[in-house]
Amino acid sequence: MASPENADVPPAVRGIPSDLTQPPGGVSHLRRYVSLRGPNTRMWMTAAYFSGALTLGFLVVLGSMVWHVLREESTVGSVSLWAVAGLTMLFVGPGSNLLLVRGLPQRITRQGISADSDGVTVLQERKWWFPGEGTFIAWPEIRRVREVHTGGRRLTYFIEFVLDTHRTGTELPSWAETAESLGLDPVDAPTQFYVQVPKEHKERILRMVERTAPLPSVVERTPPLR
Repeated sequence: MASPENADVPPAVRGIPSDLTQPPGGVSHLRRYVSLRGPNTRMWMTAAYFSGALTLGFLVVLGSMVWHVLREESTVGSVSLWAVAGLTMLFVGPGSNLLLVRGLPQRITRQGISADSDGVTVLQERKWWFPGEGTFIAWPEIRRVREVHTGGRRLTYFIEFVLDTHRTGTELPSWAETAESLGLDPVDAPTQFYVQVPKEHKERILRMVERTAPLPSVVERTPPLR
């Protein structure tokens, strides 16, 4: 039998990302946050610096080649060498910048799971030209939260959210996984999705939900691995 509390969830709160950059409201003493920004952030930053250095090198090589050609101090061999070096740097430097410029803000922005007395927020914050993605879930919408893992020797960990309200794909973050995409058994619920988390953070997230939720029983524990 459906819980009568679910019918009281106002439609306006569904699928609306919270803004973690703003000060919390009057229940700030309940507000908790676990960051999910992992080591890939450093990798993207390193790649951006490397690509920027190659771009600068490409401009130096190009400028040097043009300077010597205009002054007629170059030979066919030196021009060919400069051209090869310039084309290589053009492909690796400015060429890779196109990918980095598009994806860098989303990879380095603040992201994680937040919980307070109103509900849970799964969010990637807005940064530069990345508009931000996320969803706010009120406590009456949540049927259960639990940790699941997939894989054999190399396990991947997820936090599963099962909701008693319907969410479309556009209302969920683009990086949210479904049971079908992970090869897991779906449950009979309007909405079920998964968020990948580092192994060392999964227990922190579950404890955060237990300590913040009106009913700690919303958290279901997965039997420990043997």
